[in-house]
Amino acid sequence: MKQIIKRGSFLTLMFMLLGCLSLYAADNDLITEQITIKSEKAGTLPDRIASSRKYKITNLKIIGEINGTDLKMIREMAGSNSYGGSTDGKLSVLDLSEAKIVEGGDCYYSNYYTSNDVIGSYAFYGCSGLTSLTLPAGITSIGDYSFQYCSGLTSLTLPAGITSIGSYAFSNCI
Repeated sequence: MKQIIKRGSFLTLMFMLLGCLSLYAADNDLITEQITIKSEKAGTLPDRIASSRKYKITNLKIIGEINGTDLKMIREMAGSNSYGGSTDGKLSVLDLSEAKIVEGGDCYYSNYYTSNDVIGSYAFYGCSGLTSLTLPAGITSIGDYSFQYCSGLTSLTLPAGITSIGSYAFSNCI
């Protein structure tokens, strides 16, 4: 009789643990497979990703033109808003290899705007959740403080055409 009670207690405990784990996973509901967005017009990324998915995407590839409006959203998805404050974003892998940065749109950080083929100053500042980033093939310059405090960054793919890297671009990257 004691053995049956122990076995029943053990099974009850196991089902409770599994139930808690499944509730945790359902609550997080992270999207871990790569999401590819083909942008035919810069500034439309916020229209292409539903607000319910914005903070759940962990792996994103963007093809086409992006401007300050798009970069602002990418920053939010990567855990940092346009003033350096934290967000609930979980984006860790970002592939911009087939993207083209163009001028225009909103400011992406404080009072900074995008320029053609430039990773601007403070572009990814404070995006500590990013672990892997592939930059656009056509960029020529990386601005000051662009990746400062990107402490989670372990992989960065730079294109061959970069001619200048700004001051403190990679400071406080562990």
